[in-house]
Amino acid sequence: MNKTGAEDLGDFYPIRPECQADTPKPRFKPRAGKTLSERRWNAAFSEDGHLNIEKVLRRIQRGGVHPSIKGSVWEFLLGCFDPNSTYDERNQLRQHRREQYSRWKAECQYMVPVIGSGKLITTPIITDHGQPVIDYSITDDKGQQVNSSFSDKRSIQWMLALPQIGLDVVRTDRALSFYESEKNQAKLWDILAVYAWVDNDISYVQGMNDICSPMIILLENEADAFWCFEHAMRRLRENFRSSASSMGVQTQLSTLSQVIKIVDPKLHQHLEDVDGGEYLFAFRMLMVLFRREFSFADALYLWELMWAMEYNPNIFSLYEKPIAESDKSAAPMLNNKLLKQCGKFERKKVKTGCKDQESALAVFLVASVLEAKNKRILKEAKGLDDVVQILNDITGNMDARKVCKEALKIYKKYLSKFWNAVVSSLSTLADSDLDLSFTANKYSVRMEGNVIAAALEKIEHVKSPEGEVLTMPFLDLCKTVLPVLDNFGPAMAPAKSDIGGNISRLENMYLSNQSEFNHLYMIVRSEIESKKAKSSSSCTNALLWLTRAMDFLSELFCNLLAHPDWSMSHVALKLAPDRKKFMSVVGVKGDDVSDMEKFSGRFSPLLEENHKFLASVGMDNLKA
Repeated sequence: MNKTGAEDLGDFYPIRPECQADTPKPRFKPRAGKTLSERRWNAAFSEDGHLNIEKVLRRIQRGGVHPSIKGSVWEFLLGCFDPNSTYDERNQLRQHRREQYSRWKAECQYMVPVIGSGKLITTPIITDHGQPVIDYSITDDKGQQVNSSFSDKRSIQWMLALPQIGLDVVRTDRALSFYESEKNQAKLWDILAVYAWVDNDISYVQGMNDICSPMIILLENEADAFWCFEHAMRRLRENFRSSASSMGVQTQLSTLSQVIKIVDPKLHQHLEDVDGGEYLFAFRMLMVLFRREFSFADALYLWELMWAMEYNPNIFSLYEKPIAESDKSAAPMLNNKLLKQCGKFERKKVKTGCKDQESALAVFLVASVLEAKNKRILKEAKGLDDVVQILNDITGNMDARKVCKEALKIYKKYLSKFWNAVVSSLSTLADSDLDLSFTANKYSVRMEGNVIAAALEKIEHVKSPEGEVLTMPFLDLCKTVLPVLDNFGPAMAPAKSDIGGNISRLENMYLSNQSEFNHLYMIVRSEIESKKAKSSSSCTNALLWLTRAMDFLSELFCNLLAHPDWSMSHVALKLAPDRKKFMSVVGVKGDDVSDMEKFSGRFSPLLEENHKFLASVGMDNLKA
């Protein structure tokens, strides 16, 4: 790397001469001492090949990856290889994957011999019924005609997608000199075609070409590029899942809407006023990870920052499973050593127990872009087209590292404002002097799996014979009630994760010394003695905010039952769905409120006991 300062990227991603005037100039420049260089990358491996991923992540989050080693580094960031593996183990795995790709490609080539020929298809080759298009012939290397009539649905759907893949490929990164070669275009088409065949559940959706293109450029071997793309799709494939009425990315758009609603209600209201409340203007950003908003080099820089910040050491073992079985929520818990190997954002999520994709870093990146353009949107946007135009103007003018930094701030701000709203809501409810005895109520709430009945059973075991609150039974009770938040939709995902994180923090402390921390309040007393109780990451803080969260849920139940005429904004928070919808999804039926009455009658005093104890030791007013 040039030790005197910035380095020109023209040699790595050359632009066609005729396109240079219209192509945004990259803001990213490799810088000595900050960017992960080839020398530092090689030095991060032990003699037998184990990678110090913790050290590598720190460097990437500081200044990205030098273009000369991006492909190799990305294979680790995306979970293609385990940092704890040796050179020999990785070589064996790489060879196995190359052979697997060759087998899949051969299957595709048998049906459509153009695959692997250095050419691509942009026109239909079969009808919707699987018959060859007139005047189209498919021949093998010997000139013999191949049977191109298909009856199975999978083959037909795949072959119908091939022309669309071809049309998208010829439009992909046209400004780059790399794609002047039809051979390179065909390489991209081959990989997308094989992926569409292998992942027939998702197949191909426009935008995948933008995700795959950098892999082709960075990794010379086609099979290696395929597996890098396949692992990237593990993160993104749900965004591309489509049906007749929806696209998967809409879940993240919904989360984005609620994030802005909480962190910047004025901006959210303005967007609603100009018919942008569904945030469809951010569709492209989330689908192709800002490929159109940043120059090619800056988009790659942004991606590696994101992947480094979201890195989890379990990613390799998780992704070794087939696509359909890759459930991130099933990943094993991380100990303190592994936690240090997580990226900044992932570490925050792990600490808060977050396992969902709706609150992925990309959502908060979009939020940071909107916040950066807040003033202009409020002043100039009179309609949705104006919002789109303002966001289009950011192309080539955004600093990737700054956007990531602001996204982390917004994530923290979102959680803080949410819990402040919870506390405020609880204060309002307390002032209403509600009668918590339900002798004449109209509704009962039955959650899927009968949450209330399960909670009633667990609350029987929360206290010891001596009346002490037991740690694990109390935490199990909270876990049982927590799924209620799912009915608020993806907007509650980060908040639910925060609650889950508080439960996990207390549970880990209990597991560290089960006999000493069998009683819940002993955890607090221990932290007070060691002067750790007032830390924002303490178990004392976790207990306070867990109790407040349970207060919120307890009051939610009470008010749903006691006030059938109240709107959801009275009952809970403004981010809640309308009352009719909420009552429907939680399964409100009949007039039997006996279980709810019993549960509320016992749960509320238990929570109040927590508050009294925390107040008695001066720990009832800690910040989140």
